[in-house]
Amino acid sequence: MRIDSYSKLQETNPVTAVGGGSKANQAPTQPSASPGETVTLSAAAREMADKAAAHAEAAKVATLSEAIQNGSFKVDAHAIAARIVEGG
Repeated sequence: MRIDSYSKLQETNPVTAVGGGSKANQAPTQPSASPGETVTLSAAAREMADKAAAHAEAAKVATLSEAIQNGSFKVDAHAIAARIVEGG
């Protein structure tokens, strides 16, 4: 499982907004953007995203720590090998 945080957003780099239109025609991984439309996140929005990401990460660490302590954590060697081969 991969958790990406929103803290990678930069204050000086605006985020391009997703254009209008039917959602059925848009691929979820490659949204189209209307030229000239930008969205800038406020400092408060960035702070809330950072807190949410930190909370999610802390919960994941706590869950993994508990699994390691009680012996239920299992390493999936095939998944690790696949990620190494993929370069990720």
